[in-house]
Amino acid sequence: MLTDMGVLADPFAARMLIPSMGAVVSLVRRMPYRIRAQSVTLAGLAARVLWFDHQVTKAVEASIEQIVVVGAGYDSRAWRFGRPGIQFFELDHSGTQRDKARRAPGGGPKYIEADLSGQSAADALVQGGLDESQPSLFIFEGVSMYLDEAVVRRQLGELGHIAAVGSRVAIDFQPPRDAGTQRNRRQLRLQQIARAGSGEGFKLVIDRVEAVELVQGCGWEVTAVISMREAAHDLVRRESGLPVNSINDNKTLVAAVRS
Repeated sequence: MLTDMGVLADPFAARMLIPSMGAVVSLVRRMPYRIRAQSVTLAGLAARVLWFDHQVTKAVEASIEQIVVVGAGYDSRAWRFGRPGIQFFELDHSGTQRDKARRAPGGGPKYIEADLSGQSAADALVQGGLDESQPSLFIFEGVSMYLDEAVVRRQLGELGHIAAVGSRVAIDFQPPRDAGTQRNRRQLRLQQIARAGSGEGFKLVIDRVEAVELVQGCGWEVTAVISMREAAHDLVRRESGLPVNSINDNKTLVAAVRS
């Protein structure tokens, strides 16, 4: 939908939709643009995707040639940013990866099966061919909030241990449930209802100061901290009409480096 609205360019997302979600998209496409443009959820998603895209662009410009998407789901960056010399790795459950491989275009990432709650992402990556002598970018988009804090700390710490100097990590954090405006809290309740039965409940909710301390405590040097709302103001086209001012300003995006 964001591609339809000209907010970002992702020609690969539609082909990876399961039939039920394809039906939802078809329904939404029939709605007037002004209704879609009122969606705070779409505004927040746009900010998040564009910010992580920006981290990929900066990493590639810095000659980082290994991009790791942790808990990748149906991420399309391996195709959107694919070019000779850049190797993408995707970590996720085997079931998700098998389904994705059936829907996705050819080529793309190197799929590595891993259950983040119980397996080491670092070990799986090394066994899957990650070159520890070369810097990498590790992307945790929309992942941390579904894991226990101990798991997030362990995964970040172990990745920092194997990461070459100059490696980077980009991660977002969900704020405490009572943070933000009444509209933010209502939006959160609606999202929780939509996820009912999926097994995707929030486990880690954390404020900005705690988020920075967590990343630093795992051995990474924080280089940038920004709220999702700030990212939206910087990156989302104003012409889209999306309500960027309504995005929960307590949602945190953190970039860090291995020095």
